[in-house]
Amino acid sequence: MRLTDEQRVDLDRDGYLVLPDLFSPQEIGVLRVSVPALMAETCDDNTREADGAQVRNMLGLHRRDPLFGRLARHPRLLEPALQILGEDVYLQQCKINAKAGFGGGGFDWHTDFATHHSRDGVPRPLALNLHVFLDDVSEFNGPLYFAPGSHKLDVRAERSVDGEKWELWTIPDAEVARVIGTTGLVSITGGRGTGVIFGDRLLHGSPENISPWSRWIYSSIVNPVSNRPAKLGLPRRQHEQDFSPLVPLPDDCLAA
Repeated sequence: MRLTDEQRVDLDRDGYLVLPDLFSPQEIGVLRVSVPALMAETCDDNTREADGAQVRNMLGLHRRDPLFGRLARHPRLLEPALQILGEDVYLQQCKINAKAGFGGGGFDWHTDFATHHSRDGVPRPLALNLHVFLDDVSEFNGPLYFAPGSHKLDVRAERSVDGEKWELWTIPDAEVARVIGTTGLVSITGGRGTGVIFGDRLLHGSPENISPWSRWIYSSIVNPVSNRPAKLGLPRRQHEQDFSPLVPLPDDCLAA
């Protein structure tokens, strides 16, 4: 799968691209079957909300479940990333951000590169976030908020802690107000199977989920092999340590 010239222009202008119906209901149904068992595991790769009650992130999915290992190499995700970056990529993270109904916390305003650079030692803001909605995502269950075009601005970040002492670099309120005063905001919603691509410098966040409906979003972060982190021996749940180039699988790999 390749992006059109128009999609490439939109991505460059806005810093993100939404791909409705990227995966079929049948494919999403197959992926969802594995999620409850993975969520029930007690392991370091399942980080929890600050109160310890609900799972917040399910990390290392490609290591824990063969189906998600195939999704990380699915051509509908990986081929556009290779087209955009023009070089080999490795899998930096593979996870589900799981906002439970009545219990899923928000994510403070941040750019991914601020954390990838300051915490992990990634040199350049080239990584791409590849999302797939495993739930319907609406304005009610904690959707992502993007500041379109913010990837072209200088945005100041500061160190903070998320959930179970998860180290991040987030954006101060005054800086967020300054940026969105220029860019405005969009809410990223869509049905199950929607795909989203966005870059490492895009300002984004999301509110808590106080609705009854869960909000499971799959995310793989791919980064050029040439842009691997300068710091060695990072925890795998923070930044995967296998820098082998990803190779796309056949399009029917989820069915297989």
